[in-house]
Amino acid sequence: MKSSRSDTNNSLDRLDAVKLELAVVIGLVIGALVVVWRVEMSHWADLGLLALTGFGAGGWVAWRTRIILRDHHDGT
Repeated sequence: MKSSRSDTNNSLDRLDAVKLELAVVIGLVIGALVVVWRVEMSHWADLGLLALTGFGAGGWVAWRTRIILRDHHDGT
């Protein structure tokens, strides 16, 4: 008898790692929000920190997702 898990095993299982990375990124963004909220900085520094965190974290998750989807499309 086949395991039910063997039917779902494919190259898109690597997206589970991206989900974990997304959870870490959300934690980092929440940490940056706490820093902005608690530390007195200029408004431009607050905005810069949030923008840098958002673009960096969002870019990382998008880049990792694109790599996995490209590999899946190529058949590896």
